Amino acid sequence: MAITVAEIVRRVKSAIDELTQEGTDFSDLTNDVANMTQIIVDKIGYGLTFILENAPLDKLDSSMFEQTSPAGSIVSGTGAEKAQVSDDVIRVVSARLSSWTYAPVPVPESSQVALMQSDEYAKGSWDRPVSVLTFENNNRYLYMYSPKTNNVETCYMTVVKKPDVSGISVSNLSASVNVPSRLEAALVYQVAGLTMLAYREDVAQSLFNVARNYLSAEVSEG
Repeated sequence: MAITVAEIVRRVKSAIDELTQEGTDFSDLTNDVANMTQIIVDKIGYGLTFILENAPLDKLDSSMFEQTSPAGSIVSGTGAEKAQVSDDVIRVVSARLSSWTYAPVPVPESSQVALMQSDEYAKGSWDRPVSVLTFENNNRYLYMYSPKTNNVETCYMTVVKKPDVSGISVSNLSASVNVPSRLEAALVYQVAGLTMLAYREDVAQSLFNVARNYLSAEVSEG
């Protein structure tokens, strides 16, 4: 579940070596080992956030999920309750109101299901609920169709929050990074791709492609 920063750095450099050729201009740039290590460490947080945002849910360990109950309000005329999603949340896994019998996965506001919520006869209800993730004035909200009553209900969300990488630095390579074992390879190649972007190397896209392959692979690659 946890991997050290030093191990990530080692595996990222190995991944880069796999896809770069000796004798190229890039090989001269990587002679500055300290600088490359700094870049890799700086990219870990970005890489981990991307992986946790995009990985299939069955590849995330239960420890990655948190429960939260944001404040909400009834939106007049829509038969929906509205709750704001906090900035530290990178993914809403499910959401339900206290009167709902189960917690559906939120759908994007551009989806067909979301568009149907403007139809009085097609929109969700307390026994077949629908939640829609929206963006308004740079903030994210969940509209939940529909509460059982016209009173504000408690909203329960299962979320994935932005990873805490505050303890990661080149001076603390022994620090641990919390990542599901089945996503370690995806993280390594994502960070490798981000590192190559910093060097303006074309191989970055190849590394990103490998990371996405590990994300979607059904077989464990931990």
